[in-house]
Amino acid sequence: MSQPFTPTPPNNRMPLRGELFVLTHTEAGEPMAHRPSLSIGLAGAILVGLVMPVERVRLIGGSAAVVVDHQMTGDPVADWALTMLAGHQASMSVQDTLRLLAVDAYQRTSAGLVAGGLVTETSRRRLFGRTAAYPPTDSAVIPRVRGRLRYVLQGIEAADPQTDVLAGLVRALGLESALYLDAIGEDIRPVMRQMLNRVATEYPGVKEIVKAVEGLIGESAISVYG
Repeated sequence: MSQPFTPTPPNNRMPLRGELFVLTHTEAGEPMAHRPSLSIGLAGAILVGLVMPVERVRLIGGSAAVVVDHQMTGDPVADWALTMLAGHQASMSVQDTLRLLAVDAYQRTSAGLVAGGLVTETSRRRLFGRTAAYPPTDSAVIPRVRGRLRYVLQGIEAADPQTDVLAGLVRALGLESALYLDAIGEDIRPVMRQMLNRVATEYPGVKEIVKAVEGLIGESAISVYG
């Protein structure tokens, strides 16, 4: 990770939640992890978007999320989350905040991507009925997002906060192998941890969010497979 750290991501990138969504779905638009885990991961991405780069939600003591800026952003998903959190008690734990957002995070994120023309919604027949899939309209979007993450992991491209947090969320979901990120020939989980630590020097709250995401995903997996 020898490249410099840049404070802003390159232009023309999707929000963090959009990059996480397309990266955790196949080219056919089918999820790579079970829906509850993805919902938690997307809730984490949405909450991070309210913490950085503009602090609309503040983490107090690293454990309580408080809305400190009620101004709408113009982003329908971010504004939904901000309104949702503002309508509850003065502060909630990070875990409870994520649980609240996770109820609709997947649907809100996918609907936003459909409305933006970035994915299409299709219906696929399965053994017990039909399920929705969300293939990207641009076949290059998944390789592009995955490629940037890989290049930052390898130190080929300069890091930025969004990519560092994306690495942390992919790590929390345990999808390194599914995304072929481990094909670079080294154990990338410690590198991903370093990336999260790096962004936390500028935005301390995001590390607590990703840690909470990882814990809730673990709980979700136990409830499904336990």
